[in-house]
Amino acid sequence: MDIRAVGQPITASQRHSYAEAPDSSFYQTFQSAFAAASAVADGAAAGPEAAGGQAGPTSSEALEAILGRTHTELSALRGVGADSQAVYAKVLDKAYASGAMSNPRQFLSSLSAGELEAVRRNHCLAEPIDVAAISEEGARNLLLPEGYCVDLNGDGLDEVGAGLIAHFPPNEAPAAVREAWFQATAAMPDGEAMTYGLMMHDAVYGLHIDGQNTPSPYKADDMDSYRQIVSNFLAALEAQRGMISSEQYARDKDFFTRLGALLALGSSGV
Repeated sequence: MDIRAVGQPITASQRHSYAEAPDSSFYQTFQSAFAAASAVADGAAAGPEAAGGQAGPTSSEALEAILGRTHTELSALRGVGADSQAVYAKVLDKAYASGAMSNPRQFLSSLSAGELEAVRRNHCLAEPIDVAAISEEGARNLLLPEGYCVDLNGDGLDEVGAGLIAHFPPNEAPAAVREAWFQATAAMPDGEAMTYGLMMHDAVYGLHIDGQNTPSPYKADDMDSYRQIVSNFLAALEAQRGMISSEQYARDKDFFTRLGALLALGSSGV
């Protein structure tokens, strides 16, 4: 993934908290990278033995070329070793080559215990994967490396196995929204960016509480929705000024004003 902000790649922190939908060339590009790395690693059978079969290429450069920088960086942060990443990469290559994304649960059910454990570890899931209990969306996202996901039901929550993950901007957000967001949060501490991201996410999709969703009038693929949401936040900030600290007021005012200005510069197209 090579999302750019103002002509420059977005920061590692921004990549780690964002995921994009795979485009039409993603699967072929992955398979080509896997084949090339396998050939370099003394043939497809060269790699150390691992649970679930022989691993593929295990060098950091090869894994990054196959799985992407976001996946390998998050794996390093989580302590997921190269052998486990290599087994996972081989699982994905097998899935894409066999057309398994059309029936991901059936494919996951066919994996060995070692392969399924590699899938679990690479997505940092706390519990073993119960294939029968997960949705098609949850299964499909297990077969995408970190940095990529699909939201099949359009609820703004990505099911990964049995887990739910929210990220902002949404996959379907206009490119100008992503550009504005990455510019506005480029130098922001992670916790602060996550807080604002959650505020924007809830405004777009409504609140999700105990399985219930409060409807939102906004559309995730509409540029004007984001402009109106920012305007709403600024108006609410003025209305609540006497009830919040001066520091919070100044911080929120600065952020939403900057974001609003960046959105105003963006294209109105989707």
